[in-house]
Amino acid sequence: MVKIMLDPGHDINTPGKRAPDGSMREFEFNKATAIHTANLLAQYNGVEVFFSHDLNDAIDTSLNARADLANRLQVNCLVSIHANAGAASARGIETYIYLNTPTSTDNLARMIHDNTINITGMPNRGVKRADFAILRQTNMDALLIECGFMTNNEDLALLKSDEYRRKCAQGIVNGLVQFYGLTKKPAPVGPPGPSVVYEAHVENIGWQGPRRNGETAGTTGRSLRLEALTVRLENSNARLEMEGHVENKGWTTVRTNGEIFGTVGEGLRLEAIKIKSDQHTILYRVHVQDAGWTDWKKNGEVAGTTGQALRIEAVQIKLA
Repeated sequence: MVKIMLDPGHDINTPGKRAPDGSMREFEFNKATAIHTANLLAQYNGVEVFFSHDLNDAIDTSLNARADLANRLQVNCLVSIHANAGAASARGIETYIYLNTPTSTDNLARMIHDNTINITGMPNRGVKRADFAILRQTNMDALLIECGFMTNNEDLALLKSDEYRRKCAQGIVNGLVQFYGLTKKPAPVGPPGPSVVYEAHVENIGWQGPRRNGETAGTTGRSLRLEALTVRLENSNARLEMEGHVENKGWTTVRTNGEIFGTVGEGLRLEAIKIKSDQHTILYRVHVQDAGWTDWKKNGEVAGTTGQALRIEAVQIKLA
């Protein structure tokens, strides 16, 4: 398993990190590109993706906290995604690694940098070294890629474009695929059948990215609470109904396909869940603090605990 942390630089309200005309905040580019990168990586075998902070949190997450999380999760690499600022004439992409790094870091940075230059056609400002905290304080291969200058009108127009953000994400992924020798998951054969897609919001990690058909969402063995879930059906017109039992609040109101149940940004654990469908048999189980995986539940049965102050740490959901 290759564990990759994506670090969308800054947060939405970080002072000064925006285009001079105010038309784009840097985090808008960083967040969108990181999400595109995570979605592309989900197509490959043996990859687990983490974010360095909650992408919906309006409070600036410190570099120390981001580095500490990467070190604690023991990820294989960290990719910090940014948009640059400088002279109005400055254009292009540049990538940074720490002053003293192993050969592996240099190789990874160059593969990501070269692939991103190739797919975007941007001016090549090279791979450079710098004493940035996110590079200095992390214990794994770490790099910071600056994908264009917000202070240049040509670059800014690209940075605001979803097409360009997707190209940057593809370049980053192509470099990771080359470096780690990743292989794509097999394409489904024939018309797709119904499937269930779900995503967990985890303490100190945030939204993890989509999981499907029995894959584990959340964490085990890390003592991290699962705080919220979204669940939806693909290739089906069936209705889903979900409820979550939240610390100090009890059962939520019924949520439907793709709506969030639980809480985000309140530091409250999700303790139990119920899921049902009007057309499918939904199977689900949860990993409970100090107890491990529960038995499989179905169609509205309670998975987890209530009244015991025990957190859910992970879930698996599938169609029968």
